[in-house]
Amino acid sequence: MQKRYVPIILSYGLFLGWLLSFPYNGPLLEQLLAPYDLAIASYSLTYTAIPVLFLIGYSFFSIEEKYSKSLMTWSLIVSMIGTLILFLIPPTYWYPVLALMGIASVLYIISWSYFYTMEIPIQQKLQVMALVIFTGNIIYYILNILTWLPTSSILILLELILGASLLASSRTTITQPIEIPLKNRPFPTKLIFITCLFLFLININDGLSFHAIAPSFNTLFPEYSIYYGILPYLTVLLLLFFLGQKIPLMFHVFIGTSLLGLAYLSFGLLTENLYSYFLTDTLLQAGWAMMDLVLWTLFGLIASIYGRPLKITGYAFLANLFGVFAGGLIGVQILAKMDNAYLISAVFSVSIIFISLMLMHLLNQVVEKDLGSKISSLSETPLEKNPLALQLPQTELLSKRETEVAELLIQGYTNKQIADMLNISENTVKTHTKKIYSKLNVSNKRELLQLSLLVNK
Repeated sequence: MQKRYVPIILSYGLFLGWLLSFPYNGPLLEQLLAPYDLAIASYSLTYTAIPVLFLIGYSFFSIEEKYSKSLMTWSLIVSMIGTLILFLIPPTYWYPVLALMGIASVLYIISWSYFYTMEIPIQQKLQVMALVIFTGNIIYYILNILTWLPTSSILILLELILGASLLASSRTTITQPIEIPLKNRPFPTKLIFITCLFLFLININDGLSFHAIAPSFNTLFPEYSIYYGILPYLTVLLLLFFLGQKIPLMFHVFIGTSLLGLAYLSFGLLTENLYSYFLTDTLLQAGWAMMDLVLWTLFGLIASIYGRPLKITGYAFLANLFGVFAGGLIGVQILAKMDNAYLISAVFSVSIIFISLMLMHLLNQVVEKDLGSKISSLSETPLEKNPLALQLPQTELLSKRETEVAELLIQGYTNKQIADMLNISENTVKTHTKKIYSKLNVSNKRELLQLSLLVNK
């Protein structure tokens, strides 16, 4: 893992930790509301609903990538000010503040996706995303334990996390961009639509979990819920960091969806005892760990192939937040108006999982077609056949070593990385590169990638 990836990992990882712990149905938001004897649902739904409306409008226009870092900075500043205000004013006046924070959060994540797309090589995207999500959730886990702290201490911790994210964001950079001809590649409309539809369906259950399963666990098993809680999630993320590339990407999606289905089935059928809790929570957290990691990596891969990372991530978050909002709304209504609410929630969730599994076959077909049947595995090294590697034309003109160097160049690796992979010096890489450009009649890496893209249309 390259040191230059650290700011990209920490910037979003820290921000994600703040988001999960506080405004996004977080335990610290619930703790802040406790003295007022108010439910968290309406406030967390506000934080979700307004960004959905914003993203619907955003889908009709695009933000230029050159503004990404500025948007990240201002989004973090808005989040820091908003956090301070929520701690100082009564909950009656929280709604507009949460709405602005929700929009700022969406803009931050969309802008961050540009650096993730352009700087992280395709082969390392899954591992980097695993570290990002792990960082955010380990912060959430620690802060969930520290809810007993005084309000002032919690505020300081949240501001320090956002400040650290601001510092890391200021250091994000693109040193060796993956060159993508943004205007020359057709937009993958069908691929994006099917993937977003799947993401929407799955996240209906996520919203339902926040307002049905999680509250029941917190009520029945408060101590176990705090300390065991997301440990299965963190464990699976670590396993996928080390082993995830050895498993076909869409197989992750199938296993993750199946685990979620078993978790909701367990929640509805088993009795309210500790063994049922451990079984349901373990299945649920393991399933969500796989789904979160793989689906967000998939969107990063799509952006790496087709460009337009801000646009593609915007569509992804619209599907994600709309699903969470819809599921949360359904969960609130079920708990408030129906008997046997938990059983009904489980039946509804299992039905959504069934529909998602039916859609998965179409999703797999579209992924295979639009990404050239190369996304089934990320385990092989670039020197072997990379499942996402683009093929070069006129390879008969190149020597074996020049072909290896050229294939690594179009995957976005730097001269130093190529030198390390091939056990040669950087000067030798530069010499091979000049010969490659000369033989293929191109003048730079961008033209080399464009040439390979034309061949792989």
